[in-house]
Amino acid sequence: MKLFATKVWGTSLDQGVPIATFGSNGHVNRLLKLASHGDRLIFVGTKTSRTRPELQGRILSMAEFGFQPLRSLDYFKREDLDPRDFDEKGNFKFPFGVPIVRGWMFEPQPRVNEAIRQKLTMLSTPGAEEITGADDIAAILSLPHHEVVLPPIPQLAKMLAINNLLKPTTGPAPSDATYEVTKTAQETSWTYAMRYGNTNIWKVGHATSVKGREDEINKHIPFEIGIAMWKAELQQKWPDAVTAYAMEQKVFDILKPWRTTGERINCTLAELGTAWQQAIMGD
Repeated sequence: MKLFATKVWGTSLDQGVPIATFGSNGHVNRLLKLASHGDRLIFVGTKTSRTRPELQGRILSMAEFGFQPLRSLDYFKREDLDPRDFDEKGNFKFPFGVPIVRGWMFEPQPRVNEAIRQKLTMLSTPGAEEITGADDIAAILSLPHHEVVLPPIPQLAKMLAINNLLKPTTGPAPSDATYEVTKTAQETSWTYAMRYGNTNIWKVGHATSVKGREDEINKHIPFEIGIAMWKAELQQKWPDAVTAYAMEQKVFDILKPWRTTGERINCTLAELGTAWQQAIMGD
């Protein structure tokens, strides 16, 4: 069994509709590509003000999920959602999801950094991050937890039956064409920060090849006359462009007072470094 962690404001089991929501279809596709029927999601409270102080940074609940990608607003009533869940244009921030077919609550709810060795990164904030250590997986599954009764939604009952049928035993799970995940064109990507010469001017972005992006940007600079060039100083690897972009935007958000135009930021290396680490951790 694989476990994946995602950071949330609630438990995803107390919202009336058992769906784990995500900000992009890419995150859903990536989760379903990596997972098998019977794998589980661990919900960890964010450290933001949207999460109650006593739940921040704690392992809250666990869910077995179905393999049918969903549109969240097909199941939630818009008037029942928090206004903060919509952007300035009125778009729902978490329009994609997967059904929760079984759920468990942890009691007590331990701090994630004390329960496991793995440190969750930015990937677990907009998407789901795999728990890779066998000891960490065993530690989570050994925590006291009890199963909760989910609302009776007919579509989800069917998905639970499919999950039970397709759970792996001694060999690979058989495939079901109805629930087969379409392969995406997502590639390993990097969030980068390039410095202009020795100045405090930075360009933050994301690319599948940082060197290729650096070369492309510098093609437009007449370096023959001794003008400074852009050079990558910081880079963070991610499994897909969706997460690399999310980190880029997080850096921009943290350093908003220092942003000048486009992708450029005017700040010290120390200021950028602090924002960079905060963005990686997703707090």
